[in-house]
Amino acid sequence: MTKLTYQFEQKRIDSFKWSGGSKLSGITALANDEKGRIRKQPLFYLETVSIDSYEDDIYFVNNTDETLRWVAPFKPYRNIEEARATLGDVSDENLNKVKLYSDDMDRLYTNVLPNQGVRIGSTHIMYDSDAMMQWWIHLPYKGLDTHYAIWRFNVVEKGVISGTYPLLWEDFSKPSHMVSADCLFERADMPIEVSVYEERCEVLESLIGLYGVSNAIFVLAINDVLYRYCVGWSAPYSESDIQAKEIAIKLEALKPKDTEAVKNIIQAVYYFWFGKGFAKNISMQACGEILSFYQAQIANQSAL
Repeated sequence: MTKLTYQFEQKRIDSFKWSGGSKLSGITALANDEKGRIRKQPLFYLETVSIDSYEDDIYFVNNTDETLRWVAPFKPYRNIEEARATLGDVSDENLNKVKLYSDDMDRLYTNVLPNQGVRIGSTHIMYDSDAMMQWWIHLPYKGLDTHYAIWRFNVVEKGVISGTYPLLWEDFSKPSHMVSADCLFERADMPIEVSVYEERCEVLESLIGLYGVSNAIFVLAINDVLYRYCVGWSAPYSESDIQAKEIAIKLEALKPKDTEAVKNIIQAVYYFWFGKGFAKNISMQACGEILSFYQAQIANQSAL
């Protein structure tokens, strides 16, 4: 059977202006929130733009005075487990999952300007009126108590959205109609930056050429952790793979039983390359994630 795929059509519109009100669906148009919309300005909101009598495009609007490095209208993952990929599985299907977003990168917008809107989807007044609609939107922006974070918005509505739909108020409070508006700034919670996906795929291809698919996925999983937690230093993704390879070798040779043993392995590798002090304060959560990957890798090898 032929599988049809469609390229997502990116569109941008400049000079959006916040109107000061909203037209939400009936189940979310709360009277007390209407008053708040008059007083507040949103940092980000959705805006519907009519295509014809039946269909609207939905735009994410950057209502700040800063350019957003990227906007991802999909759900980035922290690691290959969240992407439902499996260590030891060398199938093409699993390899595509390991790549995380090879199929969604056509939806990624970069350099979204102030007051610029980017199309994230569309709704049809007849086909979608009774459907439960959901959109995930991620972007990098400061938080109330942090200079950098990744914001995760989860929009869920029964039926179509019309007019303007605030995602986050200027005081960083969540509009009452939003399911969630999460500020992710702890390393354990932040997904892998979508800006390194292409670089990450290049690293994977290189690892496959050197070590085969199974071992390449294992090393990549370790490198994901090193990158997310900035282990040792804030290195580019493609430059920490050397340490990831050596950590993978030492894990299989030394067979650690707990996170403290994993910590010792990671520190030994970084001390060798960069001297004492690198990876001195490595997060035990990072060690726990790497231990989990090692245990999964050993289990898969034993099953063969």
